[in-house]
Amino acid sequence: MSRLAPIAALAGAMLVSTATAETLHYKAEWRLMHAGNIVLQSTPTGAHMTLESVGFVSKLYRVKDDYQVQFRNPNLCSQTILFKIEEGKKRHEARANFPAEPGKSSYVETDTLRKETIRTTELDVPGCVHDVLGALAQLRANPHSGDAEFTLPVSDGRKFAHVKVRRHGKERIKTEAGTFEAVKYEAGLMNGVIYRRSGRMFFWLTDDERRLPVRVRMQMSVFFGTVTIDLVKEDRS
Repeated sequence: MSRLAPIAALAGAMLVSTATAETLHYKAEWRLMHAGNIVLQSTPTGAHMTLESVGFVSKLYRVKDDYQVQFRNPNLCSQTILFKIEEGKKRHEARANFPAEPGKSSYVETDTLRKETIRTTELDVPGCVHDVLGALAQLRANPHSGDAEFTLPVSDGRKFAHVKVRRHGKERIKTEAGTFEAVKYEAGLMNGVIYRRSGRMFFWLTDDERRLPVRVRMQMSVFFGTVTIDLVKEDRS
């Protein structure tokens, strides 16, 4: 799909609230530079994220991605994913559909400039599978407080796995939005589980009933480096 899919998807995963409409604004930092802006909007039935590179990073490699997911029911099972990708010269669109009962999911990725299909995939999946946004929304609703490690059924349409999530403990996190007491988690999405890129993903949810996602960090190869995504502000309706 996209070389930045892990960043886009996990960033999107931060936003979802199961109770109210919510818009969260994040800033991505890479190699001590402001690399991009992320806007995440959610309702109980779906979520929408945009990611756009800025400044020097945008001159090196322009990114403008748009990710949308529709949920099937209050359990946040994914119904459809639509990912529009503009990265460098690439213009792709990917769509995944998931069944309501155990069966086959479908994934189609097209090159919108050449108007040709470049990948199709079918997967055997259970009756409720989450995209990354839905999986993290489930964690906001049910933080598994008593579990040091647990799994969630996750798919991006190309791969399916019972992804391990590990709870690391509490930390104080400071961003432009404020200082927060937060719980640190690690999601085992990378290294070929869902995303091919090698590395580790961490995220922090506030240690209160809102479990507001305030930071995501991806530690990847020395060449790619570390990307930190911090909450800047929130809008609620």
